[in-house]
Amino acid sequence: MNIVGIIAEYNPFHNGHLYHLKQCKKLAEAEACVVVMSGNFTQRGEPAVFDKWTRSRLAVQCGADLVLELPFAYAVNSAEAFARGGVGILDRLGCVTHIGFGAEHGSLPEMERLAGFLAEETAEFRECFKEFLAEGYSYARARERSVEACLGPDFANLSKTPNNILALEYLKQLKNQKSNIKPIIVNRKGTGYFDARPAGNIASASAIRHTLTAEERKNCVPPQVEEAFACRREVKGYFELIRSLVLRSSSEELSQILSVGEGLENRMKSQVRICRSLEEFVEGIATKRYPKTRIRRILCQMLMGLSSFEDCFYARVLAAGEKGKQVIRQIKKQGQIPVFTNINKEASLPEILKYDILAGDIYNILTGMELYRHCDYVTRPYMEKA
Repeated sequence: MNIVGIIAEYNPFHNGHLYHLKQCKKLAEAEACVVVMSGNFTQRGEPAVFDKWTRSRLAVQCGADLVLELPFAYAVNSAEAFARGGVGILDRLGCVTHIGFGAEHGSLPEMERLAGFLAEETAEFRECFKEFLAEGYSYARARERSVEACLGPDFANLSKTPNNILALEYLKQLKNQKSNIKPIIVNRKGTGYFDARPAGNIASASAIRHTLTAEERKNCVPPQVEEAFACRREVKGYFELIRSLVLRSSSEELSQILSVGEGLENRMKSQVRICRSLEEFVEGIATKRYPKTRIRRILCQMLMGLSSFEDCFYARVLAAGEKGKQVIRQIKKQGQIPVFTNINKEASLPEILKYDILAGDIYNILTGMELYRHCDYVTRPYMEKA
């Protein structure tokens, strides 16, 4: 049977995600949908609006069949690493036939052409990229300018928007990992990624988190998600935790964090006593080369002590419906990676899974949840009953 895979954050799940999920199933003629979802912290380096167990349960209640965790080491990382982790898991499940992802604009053939060009990294591209980095551009901006120089403005426009950037990375990873999974693009409907206002009953996840009133939000999310908002716990003390770690760490220790470079650790030390909020701190550290989103990721990586990691893929089950349970059985027969539903029963666990567990503990502290009762060793996946 056809099974479509989706790599997502669902922070939170909203009507746009519901549209995307349904379209992916329809276009792939899929009988089931497997979602690889980031955990308690997102790719932007921020605590998620709900914990991973809540978000995965809501995804299943809204139409996903199986939700697996994207390990923290990939989830809170660059778009390239985020895609490498997601595609790496989906490909090794042994049963996923299609992968569906969103894009602001562009057709699959032109996106595949650009992804192939980026994966090939011609001498011309490398030289342009090197020059733009030397001028102080961020990685993303240097790549965009290099594409424009080599292929022209139309292709450069394809590499500018958030969903397109990830779509290109997914296509690159399918090529790099020699995957047989077939890609599907669903063009974004309604509002843009950064739009603060809804368009009809669709709003961006950012708008839902930050700018919409409760009444506006109600029209833009499924009922189950709105119910979750009613008992949501606020994140408190995140900046204080970050600041205390910077104060107690030496510059040398900070320099070991995965994405830190070019003396960024010294900027952290110089700003930590001056800034009064996380936003001020991020602003004080950010540079043309290191934009604010990357700084937030670095701070989150620092919180978990992530200095380096080797690629390691596994299927950590967060939630499953009836079809999802069938897919789990299929993965255990056909897959190339271990399936974890209860980490207490495993004789040995992948080294990078420790970051997922720690991220859960830190998130519970920040939201005031009872640490033992809600930790990864105690919480079990949501299994929908027939």
